[in-house]
Amino acid sequence: MARKFLAIVCGGIFVVLLVMTTLALSLRSFVFDANFYVSTLKAKGVFRQLERDPLGLIDIRDQIPQLATVPLDVQQRIVATILPPGWLEKQAASAIDAWLVWFVEGQVGAPELQIDLRQIKDRLQGPPGQQVAGEVVNAIPNCGPDQQPQLSLTQLPECLPQVFDREVVAERVATMLSSAAAQMPSQYDIGPRIAPATRFGLMFNGRRVGVALLDTSLLLLAAITIGAWVMGALLGGRNGRDRWLWLGGLLLAGSIVVLAISLFIAIFGAALLPLAWFDDLGSQLSSIGRGVAQAFVQQLAVRSIVIGAVLLLGSCALMGIGMLQRSRPVAALRYRS
Repeated sequence: MARKFLAIVCGGIFVVLLVMTTLALSLRSFVFDANFYVSTLKAKGVFRQLERDPLGLIDIRDQIPQLATVPLDVQQRIVATILPPGWLEKQAASAIDAWLVWFVEGQVGAPELQIDLRQIKDRLQGPPGQQVAGEVVNAIPNCGPDQQPQLSLTQLPECLPQVFDREVVAERVATMLSSAAAQMPSQYDIGPRIAPATRFGLMFNGRRVGVALLDTSLLLLAAITIGAWVMGALLGGRNGRDRWLWLGGLLLAGSIVVLAISLFIAIFGAALLPLAWFDDLGSQLSSIGRGVAQAFVQQLAVRSIVIGAVLLLGSCALMGIGMLQRSRPVAALRYRS
């Protein structure tokens, strides 16, 4: 009786550990894959959205302060004009790779996420820059009778006298943009902008835990899970047949629990995400973060369901082996008779 009780205790521990191991393995299989994040952003239309409204990610006034007086809708068209096709997707992939390296190595402080601005500089100094200059000048209103604008090559005027030739002014603005582009850095670090997100990650002894330690912990967890499973079968069964049946039965119970929890995560997981995690990222980045987190939860659930289904089939196979162990003596007696 004591053996059965200990077997049930070991079985309960095994089921709990199996759920933890399954979720951890499912998570590990994609969490450090940059392609998962890029494909998720692309599937959710994030890159198309940013190309239509890029000011949430790129504040052009940081690099070209002369455009601070231009209306936001014109700034939006300017950024859309100077962004090369596919540039956002390429830079997102590069930034995600850099962030994953920072996380995997357990580095501290804000990650260094460099955005390549060389193509934008080239476009500002080329025909797209001239188009931008025309849009900027057309956005400047005509001066009223009492307005005396201060004209300079370093700051856009609040209005233009009607006697001015706007094409000539556009050429001056194009020259100004070209000069501003020449002073722009070749790379722009967006790491400090998403620094609040660096709080994610396990901590140990005041340092973030790197992936090497996580993988070691995962292997240890898997070994303990298997140990509890085998121990439960050894305590519960007195012969080979019983032990096979216990192995299959414990795995069956564990697989059912894994599938139940995985289905719960798939149905309700996205709704249970704490929205406060993304409040510090700004409106647009917060929306992107929530979308990625929802895809993250769904991917975790799907992979856990697949593992649970495999475990369920494995439990049936083990129980079948146990049943075959019983049929062999019967067949032998019939043969002798």
